[in-house]
Amino acid sequence: MKPFRFRQSIWALCIFATTFVAGSTARAQPPQNVGHVELVPNPLVAAQRGQLPIILSAPHGGEAAVPGASERKGTGLPKGPQGFFTGRDTGTEQFAIELAAALEARLGKKPYYVVARFHRKFIDPNRPAEIAYEAAEAKAPYDAYHQTLAQYCREVQQLFGRGLLLDLHGQGSARDTIFRGTQHGKTVTLLIQRYGEQAHNGPQSFFGLLEAAGCKVYTEKDGKERAGFTGGYIVQTYGSHGPYTIDAIQLEMGADYRTKDKRKAAIDKLVNAIEAFSKLYLPALPLAAPLENKPQDK
Repeated sequence: MKPFRFRQSIWALCIFATTFVAGSTARAQPPQNVGHVELVPNPLVAAQRGQLPIILSAPHGGEAAVPGASERKGTGLPKGPQGFFTGRDTGTEQFAIELAAALEARLGKKPYYVVARFHRKFIDPNRPAEIAYEAAEAKAPYDAYHQTLAQYCREVQQLFGRGLLLDLHGQGSARDTIFRGTQHGKTVTLLIQRYGEQAHNGPQSFFGLLEAAGCKVYTEKDGKERAGFTGGYIVQTYGSHGPYTIDAIQLEMGADYRTKDKRKAAIDKLVNAIEAFSKLYLPALPLAAPLENKPQDK
C-alpha cells in the first residue's frame, strides 16, 4: 500500500533526523580516515553523489561506443551470460536514472548512482579488469566506473556506517520475474548479522518487500538463489562480506520491468520496497558531517 501524501512529507523531512531500525541493534561505527577524493569524470559514465545510504549501479545498459576501442572477442573465455557476453541489459540505464529521480521525489534526498553509458561490447564492468575489456582505450571508462562506485561506497561508510547497493541487471529467462543475487547471503553478511536471517529471506527481506509491493520475485524454497543469478563481480567486490559495510544485492529483472511502457509502474514498486527496507534496516541520521564540509584529500 502506498503511503499517503502527508506521510510522504513527514518521511522526507525526517530522513536525516530519525533512524528507522528493527529492534535495538546499535548503529555501526564509521571507519576511520576514510577521506573524500576528487574523481576524474568520464563522459561514458553517468554518476550522482547522493545524500542517502542507497547506491544504484547499472553496468550493462549503455549503448555508446568507446572511441578508438575495438569490440571484445573473448578469446579463450567461456561463452554465455555468465561467461563472455556482449549483449545489453536493455532499459537498465534509463531504469537506474529514473529510479534515482523517483527515490528523490519520495524520500526528499538523492541516492547515489553509477551508470554505464558505454556498450557491453567494449567493456563489462561486472567482470574483473583483466577480462572486462581488451582495448587500451577502454581502460579509462572501466576505471572511472569502479573508482566512482568504490568512492561512493566509502562515502556512505563514512557518513552512515552502512548502506545498500542495488546492482541493476536484465535477464531473458522469465520476463515477469526478478531474481536475487547475493551469493546466497554472502554479500549481505552484515545485514544478516545485525538483523537475522529474516532480513535476507521472508516477508521482511528486500525481496519479500518487493513481493509485497507487487513484483514477482524468485528464490528457492531454502532461500538459495537460482544458479546463474547468484551475483557477479560488482556485488562480490562491494558487498558487506568485504572491506565495505555496504550490503549489496544484484537484481536481475525480466523485460516486464524494463520496457519503456512498463518501467514507471515497476519503478513505483521498487520505490515502495526500498522505502520500506530503509525504514527497517538503514540509518537515516548521518554519523559524520557531510563530505563537502570536510577538507579534501590531495
